[in-house]
Amino acid sequence: MLRKLLIGLALVLVTGAALAWFQRDALVDMAIRGRLRQEPDRSFIDDRTHIRVLICGTGSPETSSARAQACTMVAAGGKLFLFDAGDGAVRSLAKSNIPVANLERVFITHFHSDHFNDLGPLINAGWIWGRKSPLAVQGPVGMKQVLDGLTAAYALDEGYRSTNMPHLAGRRDVAFAKPMEVTFAPGKRIARVYDQGGVTIDATMVAHDPVRPALGYVLRYRGKKVFISGDTEVSPVNLPAMRNADLAVHESYAAHMVRRAIPQMKRLGMDFEAEVATRTIPYHADNIALAKQAQQAGVKHLLLTHLIPYPENFVIRRMYAEGMAEHFKGRLTVGKDGMVIIL
Repeated sequence: MLRKLLIGLALVLVTGAALAWFQRDALVDMAIRGRLRQEPDRSFIDDRTHIRVLICGTGSPETSSARAQACTMVAAGGKLFLFDAGDGAVRSLAKSNIPVANLERVFITHFHSDHFNDLGPLINAGWIWGRKSPLAVQGPVGMKQVLDGLTAAYALDEGYRSTNMPHLAGRRDVAFAKPMEVTFAPGKRIARVYDQGGVTIDATMVAHDPVRPALGYVLRYRGKKVFISGDTEVSPVNLPAMRNADLAVHESYAAHMVRRAIPQMKRLGMDFEAEVATRTIPYHADNIALAKQAQQAGVKHLLLTHLIPYPENFVIRRMYAEGMAEHFKGRLTVGKDGMVIIL
């Protein structure tokens, strides 16, 4: 009986393989058509009622399984706004079927490399895939210097592509971004940087010494408020930006895990790694202190990103936010690349 079953299974497999071989051209053409029919996810643009938040990058400078380093996209009023563009951001946005040529503006929080590593590829991809006007990129003073450097770095690429593709040569200015630098009035820590179509975005100074200025951003639309922290320690200066936020997308540092790991590093002779870990603790947001501040500020939903150490599996994800629920009574989420929040 078993022998007959195995013979029958073998015949089915051979027959299937033969059919696939003879129909290989049709199968290849079907696969090509399927790929060509893939369309961008227009729900982010078409939804004028809600704020949609895509967590496109939860990583940090450490090597991890995250799709991307720092990257958060917010859709409001039919516009797409990107906050930070760390390494892998373009691939992550593509994975979520986001049309990068349709970005309204990019906001950079500060100039640690993991927050703008993919800015060059992002600008380049928008130009190649149909953007009609230069992408506006706004950030702290120093934004022009960064974009001037990217312009020089991509000049050869722009020349080659424009020579080969006449439609790109007709909009060569789009190959390079438009720099916009955030400035603050004397004595002020907040500045309005966008106000169109019912969407407002304010830049706010956060505490990430020795990085100055480091910015967070507050987006409001239809009575909802989203705070995107960038990198910051937990500090009273952040309270006004966090207050009553419907969603706070906040950098996170599981200091309880890192402090436990440092002695182990030293025992293993990993003195350099231990020193780096020790130095990073003070200028990032300790999870417990963050939970207390989010509760004080009345945050409704606290979403953790820029995760250190990166929670690579289910067990570590559970450990990552240990103790936070004792201090924060709102909704708490450990972010994951590709996650979408609708407000």
